Amino acid sequence: MTTTETNRIDSHVPGRLDGLSQEEINDRMAAARAGQRINVPLRADRWNTLPDAQQELLVWFHQYCLDEEYTLDKAGEALGYDRSVASRVLNGIYGPPEGKGSWDNIITAIRSFKKLAENRQEIQRSEFVHTTASRLIWGGLDYALANNSIVTIVGESGQGKSMAGRAWRDANNHGRSVLVTAPVVGRSELLKRIVKAVGANTRTSSDLLITAAYRAFNPHRILIVDEAHRLLPSNSDRQPVGLEFLRDIHDTTGCALALISTQRFSDTLRRSDTYQYEQVLGRIGLPVRLPRKNELKDVTPIVRQYVARPSQKLLATCLQLSNDAGRLRILVERLKVASRIAAKGGRPMTEDDFYKGLAIVKQMGGETIYAERE
Repeated sequence: MTTTETNRIDSHVPGRLDGLSQEEINDRMAAARAGQRINVPLRADRWNTLPDAQQELLVWFHQYCLDEEYTLDKAGEALGYDRSVASRVLNGIYGPPEGKGSWDNIITAIRSFKKLAENRQEIQRSEFVHTTASRLIWGGLDYALANNSIVTIVGESGQGKSMAGRAWRDANNHGRSVLVTAPVVGRSELLKRIVKAVGANTRTSSDLLITAAYRAFNPHRILIVDEAHRLLPSNSDRQPVGLEFLRDIHDTTGCALALISTQRFSDTLRRSDTYQYEQVLGRIGLPVRLPRKNELKDVTPIVRQYVARPSQKLLATCLQLSNDAGRLRILVERLKVASRIAAKGGRPMTEDDFYKGLAIVKQMGGETIYAERE
């Protein structure tokens, strides 16, 4: 990179660069290169002199800006300030002793904006509705955050574990929670996903990635890892370095850790003959096991989103679908097929649309054709 290019980047990096470490300078230069979208790594340690409630609001605002892909201009607009103030706030150099300005005024602005954002979220809330499984998931995540504990949430595929985890994050101040999906292979990819989720630069050395991951968490935060069974090594002779990495983040920072997985994860932890998982098992404060079968009360609120007054026949059919292969995931897909059939006709969905949708799916799968031939 030429001196001219470096100067051009520096001119767009908010705040002063003198007195900062090379790592921090690199982070800011990377943020400038990333374009308009905010890419400021979380530095919770810079807020540790503030009251806990104020720290939580700052962490919430930081994560909200990342999740909504805000620019610095939009972040400043949200607070009623300009982009330079937003930059200093997000970098943790706004108030004394590092910089000028009152944290109290910023906290007041964030609190007001948070209420507005939560009201918008209520208006735009998606189709998520509670089931027995989702209530157990939410209870487990509440427990983990309240007790800075490790919680495992285990259930069959298609039970809505991922959706319930995301809904909990959104409903419980997603600035305090970080949700990532475990990659199919590799601790390095897991590390990058965590670092990206907290807003740090992923195009740097492994050492700086690790540092960014650790400094982004504290006892007020929770790391939720979906598809955690992917952290298990394919070869039983290999150690689960990804799982050990997560455990160490929990141990070092005091953050809560939730592992959402299929039954295979729980079984492997307890049955492995080649690698001992005592360090993880001994830290699991609450193992949550979701019920294998859905009940009518779980299916009814889902169906009512599509048909206001479903018949007992429709509910029974949907209950059976929800307990077949694919479970709730397949049920929701079938309901969406029926809603699209109704939408093409320009009318509300009916039970007839649902059964038409089932027939179409069966025909496309060959069931009707093969049955006629037999």
